Amino acid sequence: MNRIKTILIEDEPIARGRLEKLVSKLGLIEILGVFENPLQAIDVLRQHEVDLILSDIDMPEMDGITFLKGLAHPPFVVFITGHYEYAVDGFELDVIDYILKPLLTEERLIKAIEKVQKAILFSRRGPQGERKAIKIKDRNKTIFIDPADIFYLKAWGDYIQIYTLEGMQTLLSTMKDMEAELPWDMFARMHRSYIVNIKQIKGVEASKVILKNGTELGIGLQYRNQLFAKMGLI
Repeated sequence: MNRIKTILIEDEPIARGRLEKLVSKLGLIEILGVFENPLQAIDVLRQHEVDLILSDIDMPEMDGITFLKGLAHPPFVVFITGHYEYAVDGFELDVIDYILKPLLTEERLIKAIEKVQKAILFSRRGPQGERKAIKIKDRNKTIFIDPADIFYLKAWGDYIQIYTLEGMQTLLSTMKDMEAELPWDMFARMHRSYIVNIKQIKGVEASKVILKNGTELGIGLQYRNQLFAKMGLI
């Protein structure tokens, strides 16, 4: 993957220097500019293809949220802030991650950049124009997941647990919302509490399916015919 073209925005000199030092250690990032306020970054955004903005939120000239809202086609964004309460304002802005300044380390930054890499990769369209990933709003951030990596989804109160090749993650969402996001030809509702990736099913019995990772899931009676039809069994 090509290096991620990035600009840094931070009004505090010490924090700005530390951020630049941490980012410079990551060979996968190309720094296009380092700025003390968002207004200084506008020309670079106009003149270059920028993949990522690493930015503070609370700044005197213009705050990061207002700046991002003003961009017609914003790059991916990771906010680095001392005020986590601002994070909720970025919900509709496809912010990839939030890092609290006291927790900013090379390891934490690498985790954020890995999310950006996945978002960049999955946002590219295939030969038929299809996207390689689904985009899910989870509270104050946006998550990109490759549908092919999902084994199944489980309703868990007001949350959804998504079981993937990389493990399980919990999102604030509903089964109805997830059904609307998932590719209809790959997934089927098989129970009040489960949505399954039919391409991950290894075996089927009358009342359960066995997935390729060994997980066994019960089939809800009202969903059986729908599941079997999707799998071409009836």
